[in-house]
Amino acid sequence: MVAKALLSTLLFICILPLAHAEIYRWVDKNGKIQFSDRPSNHQAEKVKVDTERNSYGGGEVLERQRDLLDDYQANDAQQRRNKQQAANKEVREKRLQAQCINAKDRLKNYQRGSLYRLDQNGERIYYSEEERAKAIGKYQQLINENC
Repeated sequence: MVAKALLSTLLFICILPLAHAEIYRWVDKNGKIQFSDRPSNHQAEKVKVDTERNSYGGGEVLERQRDLLDDYQANDAQQRRNKQQAANKEVREKRLQAQCINAKDRLKNYQRGSLYRLDQNGERIYYSEEERAKAIGKYQQLINENC
């Protein structure tokens, strides 16, 4: 929202010099110089106004505004990167936590007693003590890494 406002302001400032009105100058009957956006008589002459410079010092203001806008955009991009990194870190932590819980549950199952897997025919094939010890070691390592 702020970026849109800054961009709109910058665009307005850049377009402002392009929008101009004609200015006329003349000397009135009292000898005083007068200015207006409409000629008052046939003696009024058109005045050329330097629109490249403004009352704030010309291009320096635009440069400062561009620099501020660039800084804002850089800060905004950095904030978005920081938020994305924080979100990625949170996802990783949740995944590690889920892996930790899963490894602890599996370890408990292997430590309780004999476990089995099903073969292609749906028959139970029990793990040997060696397979069970290997699985227990695997899940203890996962717990050490993820918990």
